[in-house]
Amino acid sequence: MDNINLNSLKIFLEVANSKSFLDASNKLFISQPAISKSMSKLEEDLGITLFYRANKGISLTPSGETLYKYLKETKDLLLSCERVLVSMNDIEEGKIVIGIQSHIVRNYLMDKIADFRLNHPKISIELLDLSTSTLIESLQERKIDFIVDSAPIETVYNNVEIKPICSLSTCFVKSVNNKSKIKNIKSLEKENLILPVSRSSLRKNLNKCFNEANVEINPILEFGTEELIIEATRRNLGVGYVVKSAIQYLVDAKILEMLEIKEELPKMEINLVYINNYLTNVANLFIKEEINYEDECI
Repeated sequence: MDNINLNSLKIFLEVANSKSFLDASNKLFISQPAISKSMSKLEEDLGITLFYRANKGISLTPSGETLYKYLKETKDLLLSCERVLVSMNDIEEGKIVIGIQSHIVRNYLMDKIADFRLNHPKISIELLDLSTSTLIESLQERKIDFIVDSAPIETVYNNVEIKPICSLSTCFVKSVNNKSKIKNIKSLEKENLILPVSRSSLRKNLNKCFNEANVEINPILEFGTEELIIEATRRNLGVGYVVKSAIQYLVDAKILEMLEIKEELPKMEINLVYINNYLTNVANLFIKEEINYEDECI
């Protein structure tokens, strides 16, 4: 490996990502023949075949897959190191990347972001709204600093720390024009329900509640965002299920009515998810100042 040109490894990464010499050529602004020659030289120096070449394109050999895996991990580690070094030089400047879903931003984190930005105006914050599994992969790849997400959180990685932060109360809600009398979970069987999508943690916990009460439900609408559930409920399309704090202003304005269900509804448990060794100084600063592990249910 002593004679390997580092630029060849950079080109290899782009070719492997693009799965095409031509696409890599366009992205790197290097001629396609030059890229092909560089990859042939890399294979010669390593004494292995990295690509299967065919008329319809290229793909990685098992050796190529192994090289790609290690080079990608090295690249991610260097990017993480760069971010850590920048934050060490000046803790009042830098960037925090948080993995989080939009309804948790609105119901929990937005006030904390506003407070932190007031005290540290030179630190920028980026929020990534992705699925939990994708966020955890991004955490492993050092693309984000930490995750704020609702339970249950499942991962195969043993370096991931998961700490409960707080719980948010949930409720069923209807339009004030909806005259249905709903006092318990059983009576919801007769209602048009507007629920979070089945893959969401909010829905999974609600389904457990229905199952325990031997209640069968068939929602007429399922949405991936809380905003759409609220909007559909406002239009009197049915009974929605949301976090209480998300609709309190509409209840106060007498646009929506929060239902008083006899049974206790599941709470949305909020967790901080991180890898301790990957946290930058500015990310640690945010956690220290804004994340309170003793927050009561809202």
